[in-house]
Order: sequence, then C-alpha cells, then structure tokens
Amino acid sequence: MKISILIFTMLFYFNLFAHDYHVSHTTLFYNSSSNSIEITIKVAIEDLELAILERESKKIEIGTVNEGEISDKLISNYFNKHFNIMFNDIIYDYQWVGKEVSNNLHDVYLYFEIVDFHQNEESILLNLKNSIFLDISFGQKNIVLINIEKNHHNLIFTRDLKSQSIYLKKE
Repeated sequence: MKISILIFTMLFYFNLFAHDYHVSHTTLFYNSSSNSIEITIKVAIEDLELAILERESKKIEIGTVNEGEISDKLISNYFNKHFNIMFNDIIYDYQWVGKEVSNNLHDVYLYFEIVDFHQNEESILLNLKNSIFLDISFGQKNIVLINIEKNHHNLIFTRDLKSQSIYLKKE
C-alpha cells in the first residue's frame, strides 16, 4: 500500500511540473536595409535541453551559471539539422547570432541570420523543413511566421507535416 501511494505521489508531482503544450514559434523576417533574413525561434528551455541531451548526450543548463560555453554550438547544430530553408531549390545556411532567456524563465529566444540575401526572380519558391522537437514530443507543433517583403504567411509543422513549400512574390 505504501509503495502505491509513493508511486502515485511521484507521478502527480512529475505531471505537475511538466508542461502540456509543446509549441515552437519561428519568424522569418526580411530586413531590406541589410538584405538579410532574420530568424527568431522561441522554444521552451525544457524541450531544448531535452533535445540536446537526447541527441548529444550532453546536459546544458540554459540561462544558469552552470551553462557551459559549448551550449551555443550544440544549440546551433541542433537547429541546423532540424530547420532547413531553401529558396528556389538552393539550401541557405544561416548563422548563429545569439540567444536570450525570456523574463518568465520558461522560454528562450534563439537568433539566426541569412546574410547577404538577394533574389532577383519575380517569384521565389520557399521550401521549409521544420522537425524541431518532433523526435522528443508526440504533440509538438512548430509555427512559422513568414514576413518577407509583402509576403505574409503562417505555416504549422507537425510530426505528419515536416516540410512545406510556398511561392513568394517579389515587391
């Protein structure tokens, strides 16, 4: 009887601290003054730490004094593998800019950039692959907001829909 009460108590406390919603928010913004695509990704710190632990077998403690110097590289590598951008069938690499822990200490904002972005075509085919955290969370949803010139789109990626393509019109 005592064992069943102990197990029930442990399960209750585990569920109390686990968050129910697993959503990432990504914004692609074209900065015309610098000719760059600015990428902002908001994720739950808990999910990011778990993904790095699962993939790299390394524990990172984002936003704490125990956070190691290698954490930025591990995070960048994870996103380069799980978030891919193609314009007109050309894969674009993006550079790590930095990160910022939100005031609620639950989320982290990750910043990347595609520098020197020039497209001369009237119509641009944008292909996105977004599998962020789909390997660790069954209910994960990844929302991508696209704001490139006069093109505004919202896309949702799931375990069943990891890649999407849209056409963007030039101004």
